[in-house]
Amino acid sequence: MVNRATKRHQKHIMSFLCFLWLLLFSAGAIGVQTQMSPAKAKAAKKLFSQKCVKCHGSDGTGNTIFGQIAGATDLTASKWQDKVDDKQIVNSITHGKGQMPSFEKKLSTEQITLLSTYVRTFRK
Repeated sequence: MVNRATKRHQKHIMSFLCFLWLLLFSAGAIGVQTQMSPAKAKAAKKLFSQKCVKCHGSDGTGNTIFGQIAGATDLTASKWQDKVDDKQIVNSITHGKGQMPSFEKKLSTEQITLLSTYVRTFRK
């Protein structure tokens, strides 16, 4: 009897450890998607400087004269970062939103995706 209970207990522990391992592995895989190689990060920063800094500022806060006039989103705000998914960011860059212009005809799909990933790096 003790043997069966011990084996059952071990089985539950192993199941829990497998579940925990899968959970941690999944979290790590998600984190990899938001990371960029140094070359891509440099390209994204340059692109952001050329197309976005005027309103969003180099720090992403939107605390610039043009940003204040246009009501630019504070890209560093955790609340905004939590609320908006990557598709929404891509959509805003592609089609514009509020005072923000559309970049659909100015940037490639790859550049827009690069910018959307870069925007995530501003999270505080």
